[in-house]
Amino acid sequence: MNWKNAFIQMKLMKHYFIASTLVFVAGIVMGALYSSQFHAFINGQLEALKQISDSIASKPNQQWSLFWLIFWNNASKSLLIIALGLFFGVFPLFFLLANGLLLGYVCMVSAQKQSWLYVIKTILPHGILEIPAIIVACAFGLRLGVMVLKMLLSALSPARSVKTREQFLLFIKALLPVSVMLVAVLFVAALIESTLTLWLARG
Repeated sequence: MNWKNAFIQMKLMKHYFIASTLVFVAGIVMGALYSSQFHAFINGQLEALKQISDSIASKPNQQWSLFWLIFWNNASKSLLIIALGLFFGVFPLFFLLANGLLLGYVCMVSAQKQSWLYVIKTILPHGILEIPAIIVACAFGLRLGVMVLKMLLSALSPARSVKTREQFLLFIKALLPVSVMLVAVLFVAALIESTLTLWLARG
C-alpha cells in the first residue's frame, strides 16, 4: 500500500472535504430546524434503525453484538459510498445530507427531552471519530465521481486524456490505504460507542 500517495491525494482534496462538511452541516441544520418538512423520510430512517437494534435484543452478548452491528454498518456503508461515487458523486452527497438530517433531528429531540449535555456525552465520544470518517469517505466518493466525469470529457482531447488517466490511476491506488484507515477508525469508534457512549447514556 502506497501511503505516501494516499496522503498526497488527500492534500489535493481540500475542497472536497470542505464541500462534504458543508453538505453534512446543512443536513444537520435542516434536520434540527425543519424536521417537519422531512417527517416521512426521518421516520423511515428511524424505523430502519429500530429494526436493526431490535435484531440484537435476543442475542446472548448484546454489547458484543452491538459493537459488531455498529462497526459493520458504518464500515460497509462508508466503503460502499466511495464505490457509489462512480455515479458522478450523487450518492455521497445524498448520504451526507440524509445522515445530517437524521443527526440534527435526533440531537434536537434528545436536547428537548433530556438536555444538551446528554446530547454531547452521547454523540461526542464516538462522533469525534465516526463523523470525520464518514465525511472523508463521502469526499472520496465525490471526487471519484468528478474523476469519472473528467475521464469521459477528456476523451474528446487525446492530450488531456493521458494526463487525466494518470491522475485517475493515482487516485484509484489511494483508495486501498484510505479504506484501511477508515475501517480502523470506524473500528475504534464502534468500540467507544458500544462501551463508553452506552455507559454515559445510561448514567
